[in-house]
Formats: sequence, C-alpha cells, structure tokens
Amino acid sequence: MSKTVTPSTYVRNLSHGMHRQLADLLDPQEGWKKIAVNIMKPSGEARYSQFHIRRFEGTVQMGKSPTCELLYDWGTTNCTVQDLKDLLQKNGFSAAASLLLPAKNTENVNASTRPVSSAINAPCEMSAAEVIDTCNPHTYQSKGPEENEVDDFDDMGIGRFSFTEVKQSTNNFDIRPVSEGGNKLGEGGFGVVFKG
Repeated sequence: MSKTVTPSTYVRNLSHGMHRQLADLLDPQEGWKKIAVNIMKPSGEARYSQFHIRRFEGTVQMGKSPTCELLYDWGTTNCTVQDLKDLLQKNGFSAAASLLLPAKNTENVNASTRPVSSAINAPCEMSAAEVIDTCNPHTYQSKGPEENEVDDFDDMGIGRFSFTEVKQSTNNFDIRPVSEGGNKLGEGGFGVVFKG
C-alpha cells in the first residue's frame, strides 16, 4: 500500500523506505547534522542542541541511521514534507529533496521522447572505423593560434580541446611534479592530473 506523498504530508507518515532512501543520501559525510542544526522551534531557537546531536550520533553504534532517528523525532512536531524539502534545498541536498517531491517542470529536460528500449536498438550512425578514428590522437589536426581563440564549448559550457592542444599545454604530459618544473599536479586511483 503506497500513499501519494504531497507537500502537506506529515514527515511522520513517510514510509520507512523513504526514510532509508533519505538516509542513504544524508548519512554519508554526516549531512543529517546540517539539517538538524537548521531545524527551529516555533519560537525561533534551535530545536536540537549538541546533546541531541550526540544522541543521534550514538544511534550508529546500535545499527541505526541518525537520519532516520532525526526524521522520526522531528516528525513528532507535525512538520510536513514541504518543510523537509525546503530544509534540504536550503542546505544543498537537492537530490534528497527531489526524492520527496520530484520536480514536475520538464521545461529543461533534454531527453528524447523515444522509449529507452528503442534508443538502445537504434542503428548506430557511425561505423566502427569512424569511432576509432575519432579516438585516435594522430587524426587530429593542430589548430592555429587564431582558431584556439574561438570558444569551443559543449551544451553544458565545458570546454573542448583536441588531443594535440592538451598534449601541447601539458608539455607532452610532463610527469615531473610542478615543483620540479613539470606539469603533474597529482595522481589518484583514477589517473594523473596535469596542469595545462
């Protein structure tokens, strides 16, 4: 039995599954603490003190989620889903806020109306040879200085650079650290970061 969640739904009436989904987003990096310290009493003072925060932290040792415990406790004050959504958005937890009340604004949606299954089975417009040529750094032509001045950005405003441009700007991927005159800023599990 699933009830429709509306802005006026009480937080205490949210399903356990919804509490768990919110906990999955707020428990890591203790995001629930940001929410707790911003919950106010009607008088304007903070509802949760440092003592309360420590009590919620202690629930982890019992195998419980501090986010769920916070929501159960706050839910006793007749707070609504809209109150929670506003608090989540105010603190930068937009993914958690959209779980509660998904946005109905499809104005910015850039997806095709074609079903996913037909998109998967759609014929590819590029041959394998064309794909390989696109990925091959030797097929890129070096741009002249006047061409480099043209803004080349994708739809999201992220710059596009040819392999040759990246190779030149990193001094042929100079692996020496920047402190030694090279271009290596650091490295991690996913690769090496170069200054370009």
